[in-house]
Amino acid sequence: MAKLTKFLGNVFNGIFQSKGDMADYQHAARLFQDDYMRLAPKVQFLYHVVFNIQNAAIRSPDAAFNKGQPQIECGMLVKDVKLPGVQVQTDTKNQYGKKANYQTAVTYAPVNINFHDDNDGLTNGLWQQYFKANYNDSLYYKELYKQTPYQKSDNFVKFGLNSDRNVNFFMREGISIYQLSRHRFYEFTLINPMIQSWDPPTMTAGSSQPAENQMTVIYEGIKYATGRISTDNPAGFAAIHYDRSPSPLSIMGGGTAGFFGSGGVLAGGLDVFGSLTSADTYTDPFALIGTAIKAKNVYENAKNLTKEGVRKEITNIAEKSLTKSAQQTLDQKGEAKFDAYKTTKAQALSPNTTQGVIPASTVNATNNQNTTVKRVP
Repeated sequence: MAKLTKFLGNVFNGIFQSKGDMADYQHAARLFQDDYMRLAPKVQFLYHVVFNIQNAAIRSPDAAFNKGQPQIECGMLVKDVKLPGVQVQTDTKNQYGKKANYQTAVTYAPVNINFHDDNDGLTNGLWQQYFKANYNDSLYYKELYKQTPYQKSDNFVKFGLNSDRNVNFFMREGISIYQLSRHRFYEFTLINPMIQSWDPPTMTAGSSQPAENQMTVIYEGIKYATGRISTDNPAGFAAIHYDRSPSPLSIMGGGTAGFFGSGGVLAGGLDVFGSLTSADTYTDPFALIGTAIKAKNVYENAKNLTKEGVRKEITNIAEKSLTKSAQQTLDQKGEAKFDAYKTTKAQALSPNTTQGVIPASTVNATNNQNTTVKRVP
C-alpha cells in the first residue's frame, strides 16, 4: 500500500507541480551554466605545447629542427602532458605547546610528456638532437670500439659529457604548456628545462596500438601567465595544420536565418558595412571577395525573415534579459551576506576580542540590566 501511495503521489506531483523523484534544481545547475559557463570545469583535450630550441644546439647540418615548423609539429604530436606541480616542504615547531608550521623549501615535480611516435620520426629526432647536443657517444660511434682503454694517442676522442660544447639545447624558457579555455590560454612555462629520461616504445608483434615516446623533464622554475588566444598566440597556435574553413554559423560560412545573433542578419549587415568603409578592403582582392560573399549570404538570409520569427526572437531576448537581471540581483544579495559573515568572523577572532574573553561592551550591558549587586565574601 505504501508503494502505491508513493507512486500516486509522484504522478500527482508530476502533473500539477512538474516534480517527481527527479528534478533539475537551479541552485546546482546554474553554478556551471551562468555567465557563459564561467565556472564549468575545463576539459583535458584543450592544450598546446611549444618547444623552444636553440639553433646553436642543432648538431646535424641538414637537420630540420633549425626551422620553426618541426618545433611546432613536435608540440602538436604531444599525446598527453602533466602540468607542472609544486611540492612545498614544511616543518612543525613547538612554541610552548602550540604547533607552528614553517615552510622550508620548494620542490618542482618532474613533468611527464608522451609523444606519438610519428612515421616521419619527428619526435624521435627531437631526442636524437638533444642527445647529440649533450653527448659525444653518437657522434663518434665508430671510435667507441676502435679506441682501447688507456690508449695513448694524439687522436684521442672524448666521449659522454666530456665535450667542448657549452650550449643548452632548450632556451631559458624552453618548454611552454598552455591550457586552453573560452578563448583564453593559461601558460605554464618551464624555466631551464632538462630531459631526465627518454623511454622509447615497446614493439609487440600482436598489437596494433599506436607507438609512444615518453619523456621526463626536470626544471628550475615555473612561469605563470594568461592571455587571449589568437593566431600564433600562443606561439605556433593555428599557424600550421589548422582548419580555416569558416563556420556555417558565421556570416562567411552562410550565417543563420534569424535577425539577431552573431550570425544573424543584423550582425551580418553591420559586418558588411564595416568592411565597405574600410580602406583595406579595396587594397586586398581577397578581402573584397570575402566582403562580397558575406553580402550575398546576408541578402539570402534577409529574404527568409518573417514578422513572426522576429517577434519570437525579441520575446526570447527580453525574457532572458529579465531572468539574468533577477539572478544577478539574488547573487549580489548572497555575496553581501557572505561578506558580512566574513567581517563578523574576522572581528570575533581579532586581538581586541580574544576567544574565551567576554567583550567589555557585553559586560557593561549586562551590568546595566542588573539592578541588585551582591558582594561575594
